Amino acid sequence: MCIKTYYSVLVCEYAKKHFIKSFEKKYKSVWNKTFETIENMLSRIEIFSKTSKVNKIHMCDSWYIAKCEFNIEWIRISTHASWNRIIVYVNELTLEVKILLIYAKTDVAWTNETTWWEQEVKNNHKEIADLFPWL
Repeated sequence: MCIKTYYSVLVCEYAKKHFIKSFEKKYKSVWNKTFETIENMLSRIEIFSKTSKVNKIHMCDSWYIAKCEFNIEWIRISTHASWNRIIVYVNELTLEVKILLIYAKTDVAWTNETTWWEQEVKNNHKEIADLFPWL
């Protein structure tokens, strides 16, 4: 018997204000469908974590931070080549996925993408950063 586990997907205010707003402006008519696809993927993150679309970066006990790839609906390009990324916090106990950041790699002002998003998490999601002292 196969039991499907679905996660609740939450979007942090910081991600809404600073990142999603720019995607909405840039991709007007297709953004809603794109975000629906993102929510679908994240609600089944256990399945997608077995693919190249989800990369678990920092793990601790029953939670982790992952970097996910996505592409814009109706644009024929691979998720990796699209350079669109999502940083999420996953709590396997509460079955929640929190979108911390959602960005295009071209939005990263630093030369090191990982250093950039880790600093964004430290500065804007203190409660999550505190769970991962090595961040």
